[in-house]
Amino acid sequence: MMKKDFTWIDSPEGLRELAVVMDAEPWHALDLESNSGFAYFERLCLMQLNVGGKLWLVDLLALPGGTRAIDPLRKALESREHTTFLHGGEFDVGCLKRDYELAPAGVWDSQQATSCLGWERTGYGVLVEKICGVELAKEYAHYDWSQRPIARAPLSYAVDDVRYLPEICQRLQGEVKEADLEEEVGIAIGVVEGVTWSGGFGPDSLWKVKGSGRLPKDALPAFVALYEWRDATARRRDLPPGRVLNNASLLNLARNRPTTRRELHGSGLKGRAFGEHGTKILEVLATASTTPPPVPSRPVPQRPEPHEQKCETRLRKWRQEEALRRQVPQQVVLPARALMYLKKHGTESLPEVPQLGAKRIRLYGDQLRKLCASR
Repeated sequence: MMKKDFTWIDSPEGLRELAVVMDAEPWHALDLESNSGFAYFERLCLMQLNVGGKLWLVDLLALPGGTRAIDPLRKALESREHTTFLHGGEFDVGCLKRDYELAPAGVWDSQQATSCLGWERTGYGVLVEKICGVELAKEYAHYDWSQRPIARAPLSYAVDDVRYLPEICQRLQGEVKEADLEEEVGIAIGVVEGVTWSGGFGPDSLWKVKGSGRLPKDALPAFVALYEWRDATARRRDLPPGRVLNNASLLNLARNRPTTRRELHGSGLKGRAFGEHGTKILEVLATASTTPPPVPSRPVPQRPEPHEQKCETRLRKWRQEEALRRQVPQQVVLPARALMYLKKHGTESLPEVPQLGAKRIRLYGDQLRKLCASR
């Protein structure tokens, strides 16, 4: 039987006790689990924390208060006087802003550090094995964390996500310093702190379905109708849209537009989707045929000006050569966002270039001005 080595919190009183501990410690490691893949309205379910070496699991579903539910932890999480260790923290930061209007500060992200150091594999399990010599379990990577009670095995899996993270981050901090990459890593981590959650349904989000751009024009009304029906059904039943009707079936039905159950089955719709939704899908297709819904405009990628393309080519070639010379990843020389800004706006004000930073301006300012001079 696995030994419990963490404190479980499912009440405001317990959360306030945790807040006292966090306020007294200089660092904490954080990870979050959600019910993504199991619900339409994804929400955070579990927070894992390593605070000064002690492990805590917070049952976010049990806490009252909505967006204010974890307010006792706000001071420590939003203060730059405390370090928040994360790994691949974009999801965690975005969800904390979405669900709790909480913006973590003092972040130090191990995945950003390993990327800047040029490590080929940057997954958390890889780092734990390489740095700590421990092989982590993988069977709960796609688990419904909204289930209650949570069995001991998945809880152990969850707490391992922060058990080793401080050791990993502290080791990497040393390597980053030795490689003289502290500013570059800091800029990359600043991007993590700045992320917001950008999911959810939008009028033109149907174009994100892979393969939608290859549908013939006469199939688009059916595609729009099926997409909107799928989203409404998933929203009503609180299911991921793909569990109502997967994308491959969605595209196939729009392309073939069956009118009978036999044709529907022949179009590849089988099993549960056929049994539960077959009749409704035929109704949706019939209505789309007689009263086609409006088709949202497809996003048109903006074509760069010829001088911008030439500037980008020069910047990319130089970046690649400089990265090879220094034996560092290309993003260390020039982040992609900075490159895109430079090709469009030039070097009139280098301090305003996003993700560039003082060190790169000092090292490469003159070179960048030459490369962008004839944009």
